[in-house]
Amino acid sequence: MRKNRSESRIIFELLAIIDYEQCTSSTIIRKANIPYNKFKEIEEILLKRELITKETNGDKSYYKITEKGKDLLKGWRKFKELMELYGFEP
Repeated sequence: MRKNRSESRIIFELLAIIDYEQCTSSTIIRKANIPYNKFKEIEEILLKRELITKETNGDKSYYKITEKGKDLLKGWRKFKELMELYGFEP
């Protein structure tokens, strides 16, 4: 049985995807394997907290991670390593 991901885990997956490359919402949704409505919900949170930016070029919108987003992602990765070190799943 597949375990459901927590919202925080999805948020960090989205940040990692956007950190890897500037991408569109379609790319993010596909790579993170989440429904569109969940993406829009999390997108609003990330934009409001200035963890990502959304830039429009013609008819396409691209997402970029901000320095605040990179700092949060770095902290998450450290937390994840520590949890795994002690046998927990973050």
